[in-house]
Amino acid sequence: MALSDIMVYQTDEGFVVEFGNEGEDRIAVTLRSAPDLTHENAVARAKALLSSGLEPVHGDSARSKDAALLEEELNEGLEDSFPASDPVSVTVSSIPMRDPNAGH
Repeated sequence: MALSDIMVYQTDEGFVVEFGNEGEDRIAVTLRSAPDLTHENAVARAKALLSSGLEPVHGDSARSKDAALLEEELNEGLEDSFPASDPVSVTVSSIPMRDPNAGH
């Protein structure tokens, strides 16, 4: 969507910058009042805020990787951690219980 239509409104709390296209779709960014916030720099601030909000929080996030790469990393991790613990023991140890009635 090309954001060709930009409108700036001043409110009691600061500014609202609306980005739109030739259709009816619009994106609004609300900027709170600050000493250095003006009508002239509101658009630049809104663009910066909007673009930073669309970037992933972590450069190595799972959302930014494709499914094949995630599957490969999962398999590699499983192979590196196998076996995760000692194998299960199949032997049974039993200690005979003393008969409480014996010897009376």
